[in-house]
Amino acid sequence: QTRMAKPTLILSLIYTASFIYPVYFYPVSNSLKNICRLTNHLVWAFFAVDYIIMFYLASSKRKFIKAHIFELVLVALPFVRMLRPLRAILFIGQAGFRSKRHLIKNIWWVGGAASMLMILIMSAAVLDIERTIPNSNIKNPGDAIWWAFVTVTTVGYGDHYPISTEGRFVAGFLIIFGVIMLATITGSLAATILNYQLEDDLDK
Repeated sequence: QTRMAKPTLILSLIYTASFIYPVYFYPVSNSLKNICRLTNHLVWAFFAVDYIIMFYLASSKRKFIKAHIFELVLVALPFVRMLRPLRAILFIGQAGFRSKRHLIKNIWWVGGAASMLMILIMSAAVLDIERTIPNSNIKNPGDAIWWAFVTVTTVGYGDHYPISTEGRFVAGFLIIFGVIMLATITGSLAATILNYQLEDDLDK
């Protein structure tokens, strides 16, 4: 799995780009739209086959499903497939550090990369939903990215907001992600400070 982390991330980013590009640069030609759609299907097929192979090789199928429930959801549900890059980024962050302490020290770039990726993905998702709705106030990539930025940081100015049920679902997911990310970074900062304090006490 560690060897597959970077290829998985690259394919995940390709999948994300093929989802975001037609939305940000709307309208696009039918040929480009078909290429992006084909890319989505091919990358999703890779993830599905990867999950099936890992499931087949697992000694305990039940334990495997419990340990990889997130991957199963990513493969099974169309909406959350675009969140696959977040899992890949977090996995590379874990695989790249020798201990939990190293991961905690580098949580800033892992959390930052995940947050920026989430902003791009969720802004594209809400723009794709809200663009054609009458009286919507999210009509272009600038509006969508600004909305996603103030939402994920839990600021919420309220100048741009989704009015559809699907758009509000995306907004709710992004709010929850923002709260969790802030709590994670705050917790890691507190853990780092405590570790340094313990080291100082031991040195004394």
